[in-house]
Amino acid sequence: MNFKTLTLWLVASATFAQQTIPLNDLSAFKTPKENWRIVGKASSDLSQDNILNTETGTGILACVHPRGKYGYEYDLVSKMEHGDIDLDLDFMMAKGSNSGIYLQSRYEVQLADSWGKQNPYFGDCGGIYERWDDSKPEGKKGYEGTAPRLNVSKAPGLWQNIKISFQAPRFDASGKKISNAKILYIILNGVTIHENVELTGPTRGTLDEKEALMGALRIQGDHGSVAFRNIKYKSYNQKKLSFTDLKYGVYKGKFTVVDDIEKLKPSTQGNAELLNWTVTNAENDFGVKYVGKINVPEAGLYTFTTVHAGNTQIKINGQEAFKNGWLFTTAQGRSATVNLPAGEVPFEMYYWKTDGWMQPILGLYAESETIRKHALHFPSSTIASEPIPMILANTEAQPVLLRSFMDIQENGKNKRVVHAVSVGNKENIHFTYDLDNGALFQAWKGGFLNTTPMWNDRGDGSSKPMGSLVSFGDAPSVGHLAPQEMVWNDKVDASYRPRGYELDTDGQPTFKYDAFGGSITDKIVPAENGKMLNREINGTGALPNVFHRIAANSVITKANDGTFVIGDNQYYIKVSQGNASIRVSGDKQELIVPINSKVVYSIIW
Repeated sequence: MNFKTLTLWLVASATFAQQTIPLNDLSAFKTPKENWRIVGKASSDLSQDNILNTETGTGILACVHPRGKYGYEYDLVSKMEHGDIDLDLDFMMAKGSNSGIYLQSRYEVQLADSWGKQNPYFGDCGGIYERWDDSKPEGKKGYEGTAPRLNVSKAPGLWQNIKISFQAPRFDASGKKISNAKILYIILNGVTIHENVELTGPTRGTLDEKEALMGALRIQGDHGSVAFRNIKYKSYNQKKLSFTDLKYGVYKGKFTVVDDIEKLKPSTQGNAELLNWTVTNAENDFGVKYVGKINVPEAGLYTFTTVHAGNTQIKINGQEAFKNGWLFTTAQGRSATVNLPAGEVPFEMYYWKTDGWMQPILGLYAESETIRKHALHFPSSTIASEPIPMILANTEAQPVLLRSFMDIQENGKNKRVVHAVSVGNKENIHFTYDLDNGALFQAWKGGFLNTTPMWNDRGDGSSKPMGSLVSFGDAPSVGHLAPQEMVWNDKVDASYRPRGYELDTDGQPTFKYDAFGGSITDKIVPAENGKMLNREINGTGALPNVFHRIAANSVITKANDGTFVIGDNQYYIKVSQGNASIRVSGDKQELIVPINSKVVYSIIW
């Protein structure tokens, strides 16, 4: 499954309700040891090993455990058992801590404090742990194991998100394994780090070497302190929908509605196992009608998603699931939910295309609460042409600067930043600056930029970050507050004049602009081998009552060491120079600092 296919799979998927492991108490787990508890808040310390602070309440599962005290009995095992599963949860690592999620209690996805590590291996956060064989020679006992594609782990004490899609091993009627378990994908902090990784057997640390259809979810608890929340999952059986007596007829001509097709006799006819537009032997001015039955393995609500270039109209069990509708790209899709009985139900589908500028595409997916999404078409039917290779902007020894449009979300709405400068660094920590506002509005770790939207064909001038993104908002970062209780102006002041940027001897840019009667410089550079960004702001000239807004969020908390925790443990700000303070403005808090001298701080995530 390549990146393009995975994106389609996720975009086109219907959103059936996920099940949740309740965290009001520990009743969802088998005989938990005293190192596990339910709490209302968790936090860690950047400077102290294995410290996880908790507060009373509910909603968070915390493991508070000393390192070096090992034993399987400290692990936490769910009462729920699963086969195929999509798992989605948030986790927080204490500094230097280590944990893991054992799917079916047998296959470990590693969780660890891997913050800032440049070359991750299978034992780092998001890695699929190695297998182990004591009978092998020394140095070869550990084998297999798959490292994450890149390290997008956040700093200790910050909430991280992981999504795991797992396919259980398959067995024949005699119990013999006929296919291995598989990780379909793992997405860590918004970045796909694994796709289609086959698991030949249980990983090291399994409680049971014998593979099976089902198994409990197990969380490692003997390698340090860790916290979890929002544990959601979709559990699937291995059933699928299929066609019986599926027949097709191909029609030649330009069609607008189904009645246009029905006026003609088919030019060719045949039988099919799955849907496929290629039976038409044409690329345009055609229609194809499919008629048959769908085998429904169990009664219930089913969501069907169609992707197509051209028009489709579909009936399922006599219900008009999809009215006549036109699409032109696999990035789009139409979905409909139908209540179906078990057994065979009638199916009728029309697909026609009259637009010569686009390639034919026809795909239909099905899923339910218990049946994982699967295709009812041949794979070739959704490949319009050779996939477009991504055009990537990579980093070099010196910083790489690229000007482009950048599409972002602001206050729930789409916004295009038209004078964006993205800066890529060899340390794999990057950011984008808005020259129109003097704003650092996003930063990320991982790859630099996907410039395919800008440079493929005619392009639209935009590029996309290729890593784990932190958004700061695109409002001007400098404002005039007199009195200090004034509401921050999210529009750039009339006095603002951008002055571009200049590069130092290392190729790092310093952004310059005039505002409020003074001149301001703004420099942002990687620090500590890519663990963080350091930002330095200098103001000269008359700048009374002029402030820099470092952060704005629903909550900002000052930690004991002067570090500020932004939002729901999203990122840290550590101010090393400047008199920063928190103020309340409307429904949010703001971290501000006067620009009457140099301001220096670190952005840590």
